[in-house]
Amino acid sequence: MLFCTILILCIGFLHAVPIDVVFPSDSSAPVTPDERAAASEIARSLLLAAAARYEHTPYRYAGITQDGLDCSGLVYLSFLNALGVSVPRSSEGLYTWTVRITLEEAEPGDLLFFRTTGTNRITHVGIYTGNRRFIHSASQGAVTGVLYSSLDERYWLNAYAGAGRVFPATTVP
Repeated sequence: MLFCTILILCIGFLHAVPIDVVFPSDSSAPVTPDERAAASEIARSLLLAAAARYEHTPYRYAGITQDGLDCSGLVYLSFLNALGVSVPRSSEGLYTWTVRITLEEAEPGDLLFFRTTGTNRITHVGIYTGNRRFIHSASQGAVTGVLYSSLDERYWLNAYAGAGRVFPATTVP
C-alpha cells in the first residue's frame, strides 16, 4: 500500500464538494474502506499540522499571509500548505462547501462554523482539533489572532452554528 504518497482528488471542480482522499495505484483494484480511512487520517493530520504553524499569527481582516490572517484565511492557507488544495475563501463559502455533520460526528480536521454577529449568517470558521477544541483566528477578545479555543467557552458555545465534514470519516462502518 502506498500510504506515504497521498493523491488528493476533488470530485468535480474545486469548491464544488468536500475532498475525497485516495491512493495512487499501479493496479485497477479499488481502494478499500480501510485504505480510504487511513488516507483520510493522514490528510487530517497534515491539515492540523499546517494550521498549528500559524499559531500566534496576528488577526488581519481578509489576511492570507504570515503577517496576518482572518478565520477563513487560516483555513484557506492550511489546506493550501498541507494538501495543495484551494478551498472557498469565506466562512459562508466553506459552510456551503462542506457536508453537515453533528458535533458528535466531528473528527479532527473537520470545520466548525459560528454566527458571531447576531444574524443568521455564518461569520466565523475554525478547524476542529478534537475534544471540543478548535484552532481559528479571532478578531476580538482578550487575545486575538490564531489561537486554540474551546466550545466549552460560553461565547463560542452560544455562537456555534454547526460542523462540516471535509474528508471522509476515519472510522470504517
